[in-house]
Amino acid sequence: MKYAISSISISNYRQYYGIQTLDIKNDKIKNVSLILGKNGAGKSNLLNAITWCLYGIETHKSKDISDSTGMPIINTSALKHLPKDQNITAEVVIHLKTDNGPWMIKRTLGGGKSALGEYHFDEASKLSVTHQVNGQDKIDIGDDTQILINNLLPEALKNFFFIDGEQLRDFFKVSTPEKIAEAIDVVSQLELVYKAANHLEKLEKNIRKSVSATTPEIGKVQHQIELAQEKLDNQKDTIERIEKEKKLDQEEIIKVKDFLKNHSSSVISTLEKERQSLETDIQKLKEQIGKKEYQRNSYLVEIAPFIYLKKEIEQTYKIIEQKVDKGELPPRIKKTFIKELLEKGYCICGNELVGNARETLEEYSNKITLSELSEISIVGKTTIEEILTSIIDFPATIDAFNDEIQDFKDQLEKKERRRELISDEIKDHDIAEIHRYEDRREELTDLIAKNNQLLIGNNAEKNECDAILTELKEQEARELSKDKKHAELNEKLSLVQNTLKILGTTEKIIKTKIRKQVELNLNKNFNTLIRKKTAFSSITIDENYVVKVHHVDGYNVINDLSAGEYLILGLSFMSALMTISGFQAPVIIDTPLGKIDNEHREYITTELPKFLEGTQLIFLVTPTEYDNNVKANLNRYLLKENFYQIIENSNQTESTVRRYDGN
Repeated sequence: MKYAISSISISNYRQYYGIQTLDIKNDKIKNVSLILGKNGAGKSNLLNAITWCLYGIETHKSKDISDSTGMPIINTSALKHLPKDQNITAEVVIHLKTDNGPWMIKRTLGGGKSALGEYHFDEASKLSVTHQVNGQDKIDIGDDTQILINNLLPEALKNFFFIDGEQLRDFFKVSTPEKIAEAIDVVSQLELVYKAANHLEKLEKNIRKSVSATTPEIGKVQHQIELAQEKLDNQKDTIERIEKEKKLDQEEIIKVKDFLKNHSSSVISTLEKERQSLETDIQKLKEQIGKKEYQRNSYLVEIAPFIYLKKEIEQTYKIIEQKVDKGELPPRIKKTFIKELLEKGYCICGNELVGNARETLEEYSNKITLSELSEISIVGKTTIEEILTSIIDFPATIDAFNDEIQDFKDQLEKKERRRELISDEIKDHDIAEIHRYEDRREELTDLIAKNNQLLIGNNAEKNECDAILTELKEQEARELSKDKKHAELNEKLSLVQNTLKILGTTEKIIKTKIRKQVELNLNKNFNTLIRKKTAFSSITIDENYVVKVHHVDGYNVINDLSAGEYLILGLSFMSALMTISGFQAPVIIDTPLGKIDNEHREYITTELPKFLEGTQLIFLVTPTEYDNNVKANLNRYLLKENFYQIIENSNQTESTVRRYDGN
């Protein structure tokens, strides 16, 4: 169901004292709304207000709203002015225009001041939804009400529509393949498949428990299955834990590298930029070495049989040559022609084939059979010549492969040596902060390498456990089939296990299709939004969810994009996910144009509203972002009444929202 926001009302929420209301008109062409405010004035808290109202979650807040050590969700000025022994609420109300009529969503959080002047807050907020059913307004309240909102837009998809611009710019800087896979998994909407699989796994265990161990063999194999399943579950938990640790380390090391790269010391910044360039080159060289070694090994596998059989091939070739020289190959008369004469019983001269004439022709027919088989050798003569030539060329070919591989390895060693020297040079600088970050970078590098090794080992053990468990279940089925009393249970067990296999295959097929569709839409979106139309050839998402941006010269430049290009890549990816999700909701972007150059600002503000035509698009921008060029571009898509600004009080502790008046 498609929906758009028609108004937002905020009461005593965060820095918004009293009631603040934004009325938003919906227009398919002029689909942009603007909210202008300085950093810290409350732009992000407007986005927080929306996500809190809908899901009880604040996008920009990591702490629980009831955390007594942090700022309360209820406005502090309202709390100060509250008389003792009185209560107060923070409230956000969102009015929606939907295909099925208007909706009103309201979330409140209560609090108050005791007789002793101490503040208290409710542990949980309250949600209510007013919507139309058969033309009549219906009010739903309570925990189950969240289901109605999730039908509009599931919580898992909210970050694809309600977007933090700074996080979006950094998405492909800090995102691991696991994070990309997680995003694609969300839009795959496989919750029902997962629930069905979990239910069937429990059912399988219950069926197994209901089988009485009528023979020692059944009891033994069932005990082994139980142990193998427990080991497999533990292995999966271990892998999940290691992957989480690795993910956190990867995200942190990117931030550490970014700090060093952008340090105020030009020397440190230059060295870190050089190191990151070296790391890109090192990764590429490792890929080239792997690719070239694979080609060399494939060549060896192909030519090895010919080298071992060189003597026999040469003898075969010599025999064919001798037969050709003697005129025995190819045969002068085809066997089919002789056969026709024998069947007709007459010679080509017209005489009947009788006596010695027929015997002579039959004898010749038998001789010609071998000659016709030898004709295959004539056809293959050229192939044998090519094989012999390839054997002669083998030393030069293998030397060329080895020389190229060694050249790559020499380059790799040189770059790795330089990378180590850079680390020493950075540590030589007498800046405590630099020392700390460089030490942390090395520590994280070692941790990531260690976890990679652990994952390889644990995944191998998991695969072994899987194989053992499969074999044990097959053994169990064979044992159960021996006893007619277990026939029905065996059939049920087999049905459950086969269904689980089908669900597993279904999951893989759907994820592969979604990944390929996301990749297709990502390329289409990126090519639409990017300024440099000919600089990039394609973007790929491989089966391991590694994203690569391919430069026209063949390089993967995912780590070398500008801030504007990262933003466009992020927007393109989010838009691809939005399209595939099938949900139609407003797109709200906080700080969409920060830290990007003027040219990309120009292009984004020109193309994005057209790109999302028909979709309500709300920008939360700073005065720095909203320059004259941006203003001119967005005015084409902006209704005057949909332009608001956030005004702070003199102490910068309270904010109000009003329509923009140009000041």
